[in-house]
Amino acid sequence: MKTIKNILILFLLMLGFLAMGQQTQQKIDMDIDNVGNAKITVSMTMNASQWQVWNANLGNNPAALKREIERSMPAYFLDDFKLEKDDMNRSFNLSLNAYGVCEINKRGVWSIETDQKDANVTELTDHKYMLVSSPMELGGAVQQTFTINFPSEATDIKVDKDSLGKSIFEFDMNNTAGGINFMMWGGLLFMIVGAGWTGVSLMTNKSK
Repeated sequence: MKTIKNILILFLLMLGFLAMGQQTQQKIDMDIDNVGNAKITVSMTMNASQWQVWNANLGNNPAALKREIERSMPAYFLDDFKLEKDDMNRSFNLSLNAYGVCEINKRGVWSIETDQKDANVTELTDHKYMLVSSPMELGGAVQQTFTINFPSEATDIKVDKDSLGKSIFEFDMNNTAGGINFMMWGGLLFMIVGAGWTGVSLMTNKSK
């Protein structure tokens, strides 16, 4: 199931288990496009001890960080990872593309699930919402401010509840082609074609 909580929990990996000292603030921005993809940006500033732990775990190894993110988000097709670090201010900024973040049902209604009961959601504008969370996985030591920017094509955005009473965003999307995510399927197609050419190359070399 694709939910906001999946993304929130994912980024706990980047903290390097920093449940120490004062509460840490983390900002996560999600910019959704008109086919349900999202540009996700995470920024955070730490104290000296937290920065040292985070660098030792993942901060100094972007390849390992990328692998952990991909492993923790198997339901998404991800690319364009960019990590920028500011050692002087002990902060980082990570951005990536996540394809197929939003789901669409048979009635053509789009949705994003939070997997949280009575989620703390604030409407900032007609197309911008904020969700504040303190994940129990870290004992509330990290406060995450999650901002969701819906595209101009999104209409009738509302926060509702699913059958389990958990908060969910639902909305309509104009200018969509049946919910088909062409960029996502195009990326998967290139991966399949690439794998096919690799197999042919291996067979050819083996026959020589």
